[in-house]
Amino acid sequence: MDLQHTKWTQAQLPSMTGRTVFVTGGASGIGFQASKALAACGARVIVLGRDRIKGEAAVEAIREHSPDAVLEFQEMDLGRLASIAAFAERWLATGDPVHLLLNVAGVMAVPRREATADGFEVHMGTNFLGHFALTAHLLPALRSGHARIVTVSAAVGRWNMARLDPEDLHAERQSYSPMGAYARSKLAGIMFAVELHRRASACGITSVAVDPGTAVTNLQRNVAGLKGAIGRALSTTLGYPLTRAAENVLFAATMSAPTESSLIGPSPGYVVQRCASPGDVGIPPLARDARVREALWRKAELLTAVTYSFTQH
Repeated sequence: MDLQHTKWTQAQLPSMTGRTVFVTGGASGIGFQASKALAACGARVIVLGRDRIKGEAAVEAIREHSPDAVLEFQEMDLGRLASIAAFAERWLATGDPVHLLLNVAGVMAVPRREATADGFEVHMGTNFLGHFALTAHLLPALRSGHARIVTVSAAVGRWNMARLDPEDLHAERQSYSPMGAYARSKLAGIMFAVELHRRASACGITSVAVDPGTAVTNLQRNVAGLKGAIGRALSTTLGYPLTRAAENVLFAATMSAPTESSLIGPSPGYVVQRCASPGDVGIPPLARDARVREALWRKAELLTAVTYSFTQH
């Protein structure tokens, strides 16, 4: 398939019957659109979030569109390691595999430095460390499902402001910048996707990073004042509709196979909107440093108290 010249749309989604899909942040925005599309294709969709009322309303809205959809809401807070572990324990007790994990949920540009329940800077704690811990806890179910894991990033993850120090993940040695903190968390997510694929592909798991493109979502609610107003106006004028942004995520979730990169060996690629269609543009330069990726992985395991094991027990 020539990704540069072939227009890919949601209409090309394959049947997902018999496959179980988890979507963090599936109650709104891009996560909701992806959940809706995958449920319509026959997947069993588990919408994950911390707000039960909002989550159950999203499930009902999807059922109105697809009355025969098989889906449910499960409560889990990415900002609380105990909540992540408890949810994963409940799921693993069922013995059911997971075939697709969409790590979509996130926070953006929180005006003042805030911390998660575990003391992590809120962007890094939610956008990266929460998903890192969730994926680790679910690993037995992901292995049995030969799963695809899609980590949603953003264009800022490729900017110079996104450079990060694994020994200073919470940016305590520098002044706080809302967009800088968001950018670092998104770069960390790309590095996680690349390193996860490198480590897990031998046991049948694939990992893909994706930039859904600019779209108006609830993420922009934290950007205050004139800067926020301008950003939302530009997103409305120049950004993609939510359905189109979700197509990037859906393409990453269902494309036939990750690509190969001569720079770092087998890699998940980096899917963005290109030529009016999703396409793989390769790993951003900031994520190509294997030493930084490995240091980030070790630090994340230490902070979240999880250990990834890719051997079958």
